[in-house]
Parts: sequence; C-alpha cells; structure tokens
Amino acid sequence: MMRISVLASLACAFLPLQVNAQNWSETGKVIYVDDGDTVVLLRSDNSRLKIRLSDIDAPESMHGHKRPGQPLSQKATDYLKSLVHGKIVNAHCYEYDRYKRGVCTITIDGQSVNLKMVDAGLAWANRANPRYVRDTRVYEAEVVAKKQAMGVWSLPNQVAPWRWRKDCWNDAACEGAEQ
Repeated sequence: MMRISVLASLACAFLPLQVNAQNWSETGKVIYVDDGDTVVLLRSDNSRLKIRLSDIDAPESMHGHKRPGQPLSQKATDYLKSLVHGKIVNAHCYEYDRYKRGVCTITIDGQSVNLKMVDAGLAWANRANPRYVRDTRVYEAEVVAKKQAMGVWSLPNQVAPWRWRKDCWNDAACEGAEQ
C-alpha cells in the first residue's frame, strides 16, 4: 500500500510538468500582420509560424463581401503593425488553436504587445475564449481603456468580435461594418 502511495505522489508531482509540456518559446522576425491579433513570425531556420495573440480579440477584418470588417479593424491592424512588423520579437506560446496558429504572448523588450493592444482600446480581453487568457491584466486594461473612451470604446455602438462573428457573419446583421 505504501508503494502505491509513493507512486501516486510521484505521479502527482509531475502533473504540472505535463500540463505545461506544450508551452514553448520562439524568437523571430514578424514578417506579416494579418489583422489586429494575428501575425506571421519568421524563425531563424526560415520556417514560419502563424501566431494568434493570446488574451485578446481585436476587431474583425473584412473576409470577403459576406464577412465585412468591424469599425476600427484597420486601425487595430495598423497599430499592431507599428508595434511589431519587421521587428525581432519573443513569443511565449501555449497551444495551437483550431486553425493551427500558435496561441502566444508576444513581447518586445519585456513588454506585452497583447496588453498594449488592449491598453490602446484596439482589442478586447478575450471573454469568448477565456481559456486563451493567460495574462489577466488584460481585464483591468480593458476597464481603463473603456473609462478613457479609447479606440473601440469611443464608438457609440461597439460590438465585441465574438458577437460580430455571430450577429454579422452568421446572421447577416452588420450595422456599422467597414467596407
């Protein structure tokens, strides 16, 4: 019986290692910004990693005439470009999403780019997929951006991206869409 207890204790001791086993880090140059929360990283071996920024959800960009973009989607994309395009960044990645993108926190000089997007009011804390939120500071940053009417919070009828995908893209109710 004691032997089983010892083995069970050892197995439990290694559980955190198994949970974190998929975490990995990348360093590379951002060669493309797809939208306000997706970039492409060029690794040192010249392979590419498409990254979905963890913690946040930025305004949706246009994806064809049946999927119009949200207000400020281009501004969010441009701001993310100004922060990372052509720069060497660090990416701490947690998993792959259903589109095979790495879900990562991107940092430059120790500063979270993901958090900067929320600070600027150009992304929401990802409330639709809280499992992708690793840095809970995004919740407070969203509150501050909202109080200061920054970015999306300056709009009278702002809609979170997860609602936009449902209401506009799925149900064709696209009031205020960017063309």
